[in-house]
Amino acid sequence: MQFGTVSAETPFPQLAGEVQAVSELAQLTLASADRENQYLLLICHRSALDEVLEKLKEHGWSRAVFRDLTGTAADNDRRLEQEMEELSQRRAEQERRIAAQAGQREALKRAVDRASVEIDREEGKSRLVETQVAFFLEGWVPEERWDQLRQALSDYPCAWEVRDPEPEEYPQVPVQLKNNWLTRPLNMVTEMYSLPAYGSVDPNPLMAPFFILFYGIMMADMGYGLLMMLASVVVLRRMRPKGTMSHFFGLLGLCGVSTFLMGAVTGGFFGDMIPQVLKILNPESTFVWFWPPLFTPLDDTLMILVGAMALGLIQIVTGMAISFIKKIREGQILDAVWEELTWWIVFAGLALAVLGVTNVVIILGGVMVLVGSGWNAKGFGKVTAVFGSLYNHVTGYFGDILSYSRLMALMLAGSVIAQVFNTLGAIPGNLVIFFIISMAGNALNFALNLLGCYVHDLRLQCLEYFGKFYQDGGKPFRPMAVNTRYVDIKEQ
Repeated sequence: MQFGTVSAETPFPQLAGEVQAVSELAQLTLASADRENQYLLLICHRSALDEVLEKLKEHGWSRAVFRDLTGTAADNDRRLEQEMEELSQRRAEQERRIAAQAGQREALKRAVDRASVEIDREEGKSRLVETQVAFFLEGWVPEERWDQLRQALSDYPCAWEVRDPEPEEYPQVPVQLKNNWLTRPLNMVTEMYSLPAYGSVDPNPLMAPFFILFYGIMMADMGYGLLMMLASVVVLRRMRPKGTMSHFFGLLGLCGVSTFLMGAVTGGFFGDMIPQVLKILNPESTFVWFWPPLFTPLDDTLMILVGAMALGLIQIVTGMAISFIKKIREGQILDAVWEELTWWIVFAGLALAVLGVTNVVIILGGVMVLVGSGWNAKGFGKVTAVFGSLYNHVTGYFGDILSYSRLMALMLAGSVIAQVFNTLGAIPGNLVIFFIISMAGNALNFALNLLGCYVHDLRLQCLEYFGKFYQDGGKPFRPMAVNTRYVDIKEQ
């Protein structure tokens, strides 16, 4: 008689049938199950045990041994419940003891950082191949830091060899993005998606202008932009977060600048708060903004929609240009010509035809589409390749460009929601009530747009833009260093 477990994905009736097929002297009973495992009881005659266990092992059978348990199941349940109660009391006591050390909080933080450094150092040592007199180590170093490392090693009696990785080694080579103050916060976006494969394109400099601009277009309010910049500066200077949180607040500040500038262009400051306040103070007020807005979301919706799709076209063409250069460098010249250059000519031909300049370019583009779509196909496959290429590219590019209408949609939604709450707050004609309702509504609107604009901006980058050129699958480069959580170490 044995207790054991198998995966929850294994159908029990099938497993029980296979056991019966091996021997009629064995019976399998299902005791219970959860999301991960099925808990089974096997009763088997000794003469058939080996064959039955061999069949069960094919399904991942793992025997459960209860060495320290005696008595009935009910007795053990009562004992375990008593132990859990005792452990809960001990945990509460330990939490009280820890809370009593609040005065030593700073010292404990330093102790935690010292311990983490020691752990990292010991883990680094475990990767060495060593004897009593020497050790051997393999690793990676960024090319621009090799001279610095060589100078440091020259003080020690050691030998080294350095070489560039071969193409077949690229999947194992770690990736370190090259950043500056503008592109570094975008690491959060890139790492959330996936790091670029070694030897491919660093997406941060190519994405930063679009991501920051698009976020500002969707949020487009000076008040919200000021809040974002203020939160970024305060958190980065006071709390000094590290890692992802540092990137997050850095990106928040950059997007805050873009949001403020787009709010200045559209004349939005917490919606239309200033005109509403002035009307409460003086119903005859005819407020004119300090400078004439270039456009407003409610009055120039169509223009904003066209501008949003124009920006989308620019980003898509930029992605195609990156792909074109990448293919040329890799020697895929025909792919670059038929895939990117052909459709640039088509786009240019459509524009010239609509403007009434000439139809020659669009005809040339059509010919290139017919030739390029089936250049590597044979027989009737050339015809199907042409229709397939036309359908995929036309619907694909149209859908991609249309996706950028979300820039207009979120700008319009944020502006309307803010103005609705401001209007509701102004109805009683009381300044205090106005600020209570307006601030509550703007806080909700700000929170929704803060997340919504990020999600939609991320979608535009990852799907419409990255799909043109991005090659993911990189592994992060994590050099051995003094990584602390609470203490900042500065070398003097």
